[in-house]
Amino acid sequence: MSSLKVNINNIVAIFLVASLARFKPSLGFFAGRRHVNIVNRLESHEPLTVHCWQNDGDLGKYNLKYEEEFRWDFMDFLTFENVRIECNMDFNDGGKPRRGHFLLYDTSNDVRRRECYKWCNWSVGIYGLYAYDEIDKIWDYEIPWPSNNRF
Repeated sequence: MSSLKVNINNIVAIFLVASLARFKPSLGFFAGRRHVNIVNRLESHEPLTVHCWQNDGDLGKYNLKYEEEFRWDFMDFLTFENVRIECNMDFNDGGKPRRGHFLLYDTSNDVRRRECYKWCNWSVGIYGLYAYDEIDKIWDYEIPWPSNNRF
């Protein structure tokens, strides 16, 4: 009887490891606090308006001066709950308004070329958004401003 119990335990352990191996850390396996940060690095030093929301919760609207940042954090547990963070951003580009709607974080889709784990840092420039790579410690150009100039 004990050999049957060992075999069942081994089967359960193998199943659990196989199930966990198919998920990325962003799907709930980073059990801790994630930090999201948006900084205005517009080369023209124009103010940047940022309005963000997480799932259905409004995170507020902010007018960021050059080098000013907006940050928030959320808990990521082993819940497999989909977290989606979106923002509308706009600034004055040489007398013309520049607008865009950006998906900054989504547990069900790859938003960035490289995964953000604990820190999801975004820098906003005239050409678009740059994401900070925690492993290589570099900024990667990720998302251009939309050509349709709308939210």
